[in-house]
Amino acid sequence: MGTSKGYETPSGGDWNSLKRQIGGLLDQPEEKKKKVVSKFIKAIGGSEAFSSYSKPRSIAAGGGRSTSFKSSTARNTAQNIGSFFSDINRQGLQEATQSRGIDLNNKTLDEVKETLIDFFITPAVDSDTACASLAITTVIEELFEGILNENEIESYLSNVITTDKAEILICGFYKNYIYELFSRIFFEDRTIHTNQDDAIEVLDIVKETINTKVSTYQCSNNLASIDFSGQAGADFVQGILKEILEVLEEE
Repeated sequence: MGTSKGYETPSGGDWNSLKRQIGGLLDQPEEKKKKVVSKFIKAIGGSEAFSSYSKPRSIAAGGGRSTSFKSSTARNTAQNIGSFFSDINRQGLQEATQSRGIDLNNKTLDEVKETLIDFFITPAVDSDTACASLAITTVIEELFEGILNENEIESYLSNVITTDKAEILICGFYKNYIYELFSRIFFEDRTIHTNQDDAIEVLDIVKETINTKVSTYQCSNNLASIDFSGQAGADFVQGILKEILEVLEEE
């Protein structure tokens, strides 16, 4: 889970209502617990706004003003991961890595994994960059769980984008990203006002709700046919984010 020491929870607009609901979340019926994710998506700007903003904006919300978060780093990361695995499938691992300045020569399985994580993460300067880095780390670690040794790396990674494992890349990344964003905003505040066990229980509810809702979304897009390197790729990953957010925003 991602946390940020000293991070100030937003206030105003939809945030105040959301914080009140989270305060009593553990005492709510199961159906009401699930609605916290929908309210969270509305608080960060809503599916359409959040999926397209490249910088935070002040928006009208809940009878007042609130700040919408941006998702540009997450979208860029999703596009980069799609482009990378598409190139591995078409060109092979060596060419795909060399063209990006990634050196995997003579590295162990764990070293290859860490090298790829380092390549995709972005130095944390805000919630978008911090949560995108945590989310892509989870995606790479999950992918590498299926690789037994160094000899399997290329054959395994070259087929990711053409198999059901492709769901891990874009949909899996966005699921983790949204969860990490919620965690960053609320974990420390919840811990301060109650305790860490209580905060972890809230996060477990949120993660389960996100996973359950996104499981209804068809993630089996033909990623291998997408040109991730151009505007079509940027439009594609933005569209996927918007559609996933729409699923989560529904009550």
